[in-house]
Amino acid sequence: MYTFDEMLSVLNNSGYRLTDQRLSLLRVLETFSGSFSALDFEKKSNEMDPSIGRATMFRAIDLFLERGILEKIHRENGDDVYIVGSKGHHHHLICRVCGEIRDIDACPFEEEIEMIIEKEGFARTLHRIEIEGVCRNCQKVVEEGESGTHGVKMG
Repeated sequence: MYTFDEMLSVLNNSGYRLTDQRLSLLRVLETFSGSFSALDFEKKSNEMDPSIGRATMFRAIDLFLERGILEKIHRENGDDVYIVGSKGHHHHLICRVCGEIRDIDACPFEEEIEMIIEKEGFARTLHRIEIEGVCRNCQKVVEEGESGTHGVKMG
């Protein structure tokens, strides 16, 4: 996950001005350790800097997504959530029960994807792989629930 200084560097190296609003919104991002919704981001930004308008916040989200400072994850239930970006090419493991998102630093399909891109004549090589399942901690809760104790049942 990017640190505040790394997020600043990404914007600086891309030629974007570090406005007071952008700096405030980067500080807001710094407070999230996992996934969050646009509403979560808006609430936190209003708490930390009420002078930032909604339109400014959404323009910043678009910029942060474009520069990789934020990553958007589309959940199976139709919701989009965000996570603070991280360096390097990676994919995600997403827990369907608790919503935890973990980076996968390897891409087992890199060569195949590159061959497809070349064959189809695509110039851009960005790709995302998201694997949904149940994390180890939630599996334990489910197993306990199935054996008669309180827990979450998988559907």
